Amino acid sequence: MRAFSENREDVQVVLISQGSVAENRQLVAEQGFAFPVLMWDDAVTQNYQVPGMPFCYVVDGEGMIANAGFANTLEALEALVKGSEE
Repeated sequence: MRAFSENREDVQVVLISQGSVAENRQLVAEQGFAFPVLMWDDAVTQNYQVPGMPFCYVVDGEGMIANAGFANTLEALEALVKGSEE
């Protein structure tokens, strides 16, 4: 996620984590994430009905879901974004 967010400054990454607040803070510190990390029970998670992890949504500038799918590699993340641009 960090490499993807660093390589794609045109994409805002938001991570939803199942961890506790303390675990999430540790994760951010260890991984050097520079993007928001939301809690699993956050309203965003509920509104988007996230089915599991690592599931990704690509949301366009109008707030509409442009693409979605499971992605656990840099290549899979890039493919989701590219698919939403076509």
